[in-house]
Amino acid sequence: MSDTREDWPRVLEACVEQAYNAVVITDARLDAPGPEILYVNPAFERMTGYASEEVTGLNPRLLQGPDTDRGVLDQLRRNLEAGLPFEGHTVNYRKDGSPFHLEWSVAPVLDDRGGATHYVSVQRDISRQVELEAELEYRASTDPLTGLYNRIRLSEYLAAELNRLRRYGGEASLLLLDLDHFKAVNDEHGHDTGDRVLRQVCRVLESNSREADLLARWGGEELVLLAPETFGDEGRILAEKLRQAVANHPFPPVLSVTVSIGCITLTPYDTPNSAMRRADDAMYAAKAAGRNRVAGS
Repeated sequence: MSDTREDWPRVLEACVEQAYNAVVITDARLDAPGPEILYVNPAFERMTGYASEEVTGLNPRLLQGPDTDRGVLDQLRRNLEAGLPFEGHTVNYRKDGSPFHLEWSVAPVLDDRGGATHYVSVQRDISRQVELEAELEYRASTDPLTGLYNRIRLSEYLAAELNRLRRYGGEASLLLLDLDHFKAVNDEHGHDTGDRVLRQVCRVLESNSREADLLARWGGEELVLLAPETFGDEGRILAEKLRQAVANHPFPPVLSVTVSIGCITLTPYDTPNSAMRRADDAMYAAKAAGRNRVAGS
């Protein structure tokens, strides 16, 4: 069997045509109206919805849109101007306007003098991978019953807030909320009703807290609210607002639900564990004083 160099153009063309990933070849003009698309393979057509004849002669920018990362495109331009290959990830748009996550590489084709004559881009739709990663991140950081952040994520945010206070100063509040007599709710009405009440309490707290506040489920019927940039009595005022919002909200079939809240001011000397212990002590002080009240510093 002969294996001549004359066969290679045909072999390479077949490889590109049958490739699973999209391939785009453009000329090497970086300034508008360039670069101009000279070739796309069938995988590109499947990925974007554009036929080859629709994009040939056009600029690859036709795939860009509102969520395309301009910083990534600037890096692409810098690499190509320097004659360097590029790898990146951004959002592009199909012919029907739907976005997709794109991972792609671009390499210059150089002439004998080292100048670029063409650019070859290999592209891959990684939307499903991004969705799966987002789903895993959501499950790892979210309480499945309430939809709030879970204990792990709250601990991360609390550590970050304490680091911020140590570096920049300021004040922040930490609130530990516990539903009063919640065991009786479960015993009398069943755990399904108890779960529903807990979710309703979370919605009430969310609607009465600030956008900057972080609400999480610490465990059982205990909830935590981290309130950055709360100065003086602002944390306690917020805690009292939340207590009243829960106490005044109907939770059928339960006649009433109340919360006891421990409210503390974070200090630069706190650790996540020491802060939670102080908030826990304050919450139990509210319980001991008769429940349905706020206690702490």
